[in-house]
Amino acid sequence: MKKTAYPLFFICICLLLISNHTIAAPKPASNTAQALKPFVATYLVTAMGLEGINVTNSLSLSTNQLKQQEYHFKSYSMTVGLLAFKKDETRDEQSKGLLLNTQIQPNLYTYLQNRNNKIKKNVKIDFDWDNKQVINRHIHKNSHWTMHIPDKTVDKLSYQLALMLKLAHKTDKEFSFKVADGGKIKEYQFEILTEERVFTSIGSFKALKIKHQRYHKDKTITLWCVPELNYLPVKIIQEETDKPTFISTLISYQEGLSEH
Repeated sequence: MKKTAYPLFFICICLLLISNHTIAAPKPASNTAQALKPFVATYLVTAMGLEGINVTNSLSLSTNQLKQQEYHFKSYSMTVGLLAFKKDETRDEQSKGLLLNTQIQPNLYTYLQNRNNKIKKNVKIDFDWDNKQVINRHIHKNSHWTMHIPDKTVDKLSYQLALMLKLAHKTDKEFSFKVADGGKIKEYQFEILTEERVFTSIGSFKALKIKHQRYHKDKTITLWCVPELNYLPVKIIQEETDKPTFISTLISYQEGLSEH
């Protein structure tokens, strides 16, 4: 059989095409747009086997005029069941800011608590990153103050997004966040314990079991965060000495709600 001789020029062109294809091949996801997706998640909180609170968390994403990615994270809770007859209470918590690489940078945090149709607490925190400080306003008390903050400080709500991002980028077993909380900078500590399957009313999930320790040493929070849902917690257990154990379980989940 006669062998075909390929010209050197043809061989070089083939090698160049292969090389270009290799360079243009997609890289593994590593940015915030892929690590965080818009969602709506609803949890049922129980204590001593009794239904007590419904919590709905929602995340929307958008791009501003500077081509920066912005987030708007909301958490709305209300009492249900027997607890609603005893204490009619709602809480509206929101955080707005930027997604910078793998970091959350909040610009505004608000918290509004109503009990029996009266405002119990109304708080607004503005983050001034140029001067490395927050301006904390207690509107219900007509008072305000400023506080210095270190880099990468988050608020009491957006730390949940910071946690999801941290887990998505294969973090160390132990890590922490600095949180502007109650007029102080507090450290929220986390430790990845193991992988575990967790069961909810919307299905079972393979999850990372995580221990969360706050400034109260007698309070321990355990979370089960699911890679399949971008590391959203699907179950949370809060245990505190001499107090009831609270269990939050995901009862509905939907991706979407991007803003343009």
